[in-house]
Amino acid sequence: MLLSVVFKNLKRNKKRSFLTILIILIATSGMTFGLSWIEGEKNLFLESGKRMTGDVRITAPDYELRSRSLDVSSNFSYSKIKKVVERISEKNIGVGRIKFGGLIYFNEKHEKAMGSGIESKDKKIIGFDKFIYSGKFLENNNEIIIGETLKRRLNLKLGDQVTLLTQTQDKSLYSLNYNIVGFYKMDNTRLNKSFYITLASSQYLLDMEDRITEYLIYSNNKEIPIKSFLTKNTDKTVLVKRWDEIGMNESFTQVLPFIQGIFIFIFATLSGLSISNTMLMTVFERRHEIGLLKALGMKEREIKKIFILEGGLMGVIGGIAGLILGGGIALYLGRVGVNFGDMIESFTSELNIKGVIYPHLTIFVTALSLTVALVTSTLATFLAIFSEVKKEAVENMRNE
Repeated sequence: MLLSVVFKNLKRNKKRSFLTILIILIATSGMTFGLSWIEGEKNLFLESGKRMTGDVRITAPDYELRSRSLDVSSNFSYSKIKKVVERISEKNIGVGRIKFGGLIYFNEKHEKAMGSGIESKDKKIIGFDKFIYSGKFLENNNEIIIGETLKRRLNLKLGDQVTLLTQTQDKSLYSLNYNIVGFYKMDNTRLNKSFYITLASSQYLLDMEDRITEYLIYSNNKEIPIKSFLTKNTDKTVLVKRWDEIGMNESFTQVLPFIQGIFIFIFATLSGLSISNTMLMTVFERRHEIGLLKALGMKEREIKKIFILEGGLMGVIGGIAGLILGGGIALYLGRVGVNFGDMIESFTSELNIKGVIYPHLTIFVTALSLTVALVTSTLATFLAIFSEVKKEAVENMRNE
């Protein structure tokens, strides 16, 4: 009975009801797509972060400070840490790496670049099957694969031989020649100005026999027990950190909930103010009706219930429509992606940013968007009707 009255009331002023539903639709679609975009950014950031740091990273204690200048003197024993990692009960994949800087010479040109000594397991971990667009992955110690930016600047081609000049761990200069076997282009623009050689070759080049700058453990989200084990079974010559305790990863995981909260607050506030304004106009137009209902003996809570049901119903209709619109856009872009890589690279190659974003619509985002739409519309309606139903019936009817 009450719902039939609510539906009739909505039909009485179709334009006003449509406007309110449209406001809720726009707010909900914007929130749904926005939160899906943030989820996509989160997945992108976590994927990139874990790919470069592993679930757990082992370094020397002063690595983060020295690594900014690509100083390889901050290192530790590869064989020693590998023996400890092999005792971990959880399944994992461990790889040793060396990050260093150098100059690549070809003909009369040269370019400063960041290099990495990697193991064969990194082919899958880093994703070279996807990133190498010409040539192949490393097979021998005299081979090198080079990023697209370096290829373009030095005018390189497969089979060319380049000279790599760098500083060893004791600060002496040393160089070796390498044959180019592959070119890659990553969606992280900074890494396109880099190169990769084998771990064994980098250890020889840098005079770092059995030494590495990083040991990364990929464990399918088992970082907490693995870190605990390593902390107990290693000494102060190494530092063990989870992926979410490293650099930007740590900052991002702390800031993300705050960003999501701000985003929800802004959309809820804007839609709430818009709905409140619309409902205030509706209540003002129907104040005589409110007075008449009170004169006929209807209680305040029953009158409030009618209006709140109207607001809630419009919230449900607008919320569902908004979910369909915003969610549909998010699902489509989640399949094709939004590529900012070329735009970023046209400005700078120094940003450590992955360029393709895939919005991710989750059950949490869907439920949250619909809940905010319903709560906002209901609360806005309650605030609009509250003061009017408190008046005496004769006062409501006098103002008609």
